[in-house]
Amino acid sequence: MSLSRTYDGPMPKLLLGGLVALLAAGLLWPLAELALLVVAEGAGAAAFLTPYNLRAVGNTIVMGAVVALAATVLGFVVAYAITVTRACGRGALKVLFLAPLFAPSIMPAIGIIYLVGSNGLLFNLDLYGPLGVFLAGLVFALPHTVMQLRLNLATMDVKLLVAARSLGAGPWRRFATVTLVHARAGLANAFMIAFILTITDFGVPKMLAGDFPMLATEIYALAVGEQNFAAAGLLSLGLLIPALLALQVTRRFSQTQTKAVFHVREPEPSPMRDAVAGVLAWCVVGAEVLVIGVVIYGSFITFWPYETQLTLGNYAFRNSAYGISPWLHSLIVSFAVAALGTVLAWMGAYLTVRMPQLPGLLRAAYDKLASLPVCIPGTVLGLAWAMTFSGTPLFTGTLGSLFLVIANTVIHLWSVPHITAKAGLSAMNGKFETVGQTLGAGRLVTITRVIVPLSRAELCDIFSYLFASAVTTISAVVFLYTPSSIVAAVAAIDMIDSGFISEGAAMSCLIFVCALTVRPFPARWRRSTWSAASRRPGNADDSGLPVA
Repeated sequence: MSLSRTYDGPMPKLLLGGLVALLAAGLLWPLAELALLVVAEGAGAAAFLTPYNLRAVGNTIVMGAVVALAATVLGFVVAYAITVTRACGRGALKVLFLAPLFAPSIMPAIGIIYLVGSNGLLFNLDLYGPLGVFLAGLVFALPHTVMQLRLNLATMDVKLLVAARSLGAGPWRRFATVTLVHARAGLANAFMIAFILTITDFGVPKMLAGDFPMLATEIYALAVGEQNFAAAGLLSLGLLIPALLALQVTRRFSQTQTKAVFHVREPEPSPMRDAVAGVLAWCVVGAEVLVIGVVIYGSFITFWPYETQLTLGNYAFRNSAYGISPWLHSLIVSFAVAALGTVLAWMGAYLTVRMPQLPGLLRAAYDKLASLPVCIPGTVLGLAWAMTFSGTPLFTGTLGSLFLVIANTVIHLWSVPHITAKAGLSAMNGKFETVGQTLGAGRLVTITRVIVPLSRAELCDIFSYLFASAVTTISAVVFLYTPSSIVAAVAAIDMIDSGFISEGAAMSCLIFVCALTVRPFPARWRRSTWSAASRRPGNADDSGLPVA
């Protein structure tokens, strides 16, 4: 029996069943273990929660809402300038606003300290508290809101603006009655995305919260510092609930959003509008770039803020017990996550989208499980994995602990690659396999010679996303690493906690460069195939990746 005929037999069902089992083991099992521990402890777990811990719940929700509101307003300004106006330097804005997207969340925190901390280059402020968390969280969340709102504004039919002007509506009335009305879904989605990012982030509050408790850091303190896993689990469930609610609201608005992408013509010039929008957008994006740029500068400072001579010595990491090894670990983890996640997510999407003969219940189960990780904060999943899998034979030793981080990160990042691959495969002509069968080619031959080459833009998008996300992630891996498998983002935090902020900045810059390096590849692949926009649904950002 040929390999292609075997693939058309029971093999697809076994493959899809294996993926369902893998996701169930990586998601449902550890979360169930976490919930069972909390239930078993009951009142005992609640007794360990002090008013300080409980205050973290309110602080986290309020801070998430405030950061999300500011990020949504400023993100709309940038997206509007890029999409709807002829603001000066729109091409540069399209590139530069993405800068924080390739940095770990501690990098904006370091930049804020350099610029406006107690020894800041611009101002001297007391950052350790809500102010620092707000400023760094805002820089971290801004690119995500801009991407969502830029996509939303790009779907607006400019004929509506032309019709409104023909009816005598002035610029402000057209903006209020056409542009803002169309952008409502995008504004809601951007708000919820920024809210989720803020309440689930670990890096920013770890660096800047001080005595201002946040859920992510309190969970870490209870689990790692006090070894009180029951109380940490209870707080984790408290973090999971607002994230799930926010995501459900986001999905509801996404369902009402226009799916068709109109070919928006070049906006008509309006000197006053273009000038105002351009100045505001450049102020926002310039601040983002300044925050990231000052970290790069600070990584060459001998010892901030006392010895300001420039040096390359910080990149030797002499004051760290780990040296350069965390960066090498991050490269290993990122490449492994990107390769493994791309193959598994694309294979699962193919089995669910282009093989309708498979049992509907099995396909539906995989689709639901593959969409679930985006709902689960990394802190929650990391703690659940630490309680369930740490110490098991498969994950012991140096290689085992690295494999634990890789496996957790693949599961945690599964949703976006699944949605991306599913969108690309759904938009592809559904008759390729039928034509291949008519010509005597098995399904596997058609996949390797036709479907995969036509999917290379999506595959490269997924690889780029997974690599960049894996190299910058913090919240999940803080519970899973060992001294032999510590990754760069965690090592940077340790360096800064030890007082070596310049070396922490240097490690952050290495992460930034790694994440940025993979960015050009999706565009190159896309230029070598047909236009991706003509066959991909509208819910995608610049890189082709869907926005959660």
